[in-house]
Amino acid sequence: MFVRSLSLLVMIGGFIAAPVFACSMAGEGNHVGKQVTAVDVEAGTFTIVDAQSNGPIQFSASKDLLVKVSEGPGPVLVSYEDRDGELVATDIAY
Repeated sequence: MFVRSLSLLVMIGGFIAAPVFACSMAGEGNHVGKQVTAVDVEAGTFTIVDAQSNGPIQFSASKDLLVKVSEGPGPVLVSYEDRDGELVATDIAY
């Protein structure tokens, strides 16, 4: 019984820690998101739910890149540059 309980705790801990591990492994200039929650073509922005903090992160993006962005569930990797505090997406991968 103790071994089963311990195994279950290890499995649950692995699922909880996976997004944090993914964020740290993505490297500098990258954010791992759980999903894209908003795309505003007029403003030239999109928002993701950050896998590590569970908070929203908004990126500016070119119109060409915004064409690749779609709302919905699923992991997303955003490469970006920090330009005077503004996060400017340079690439997005699903």
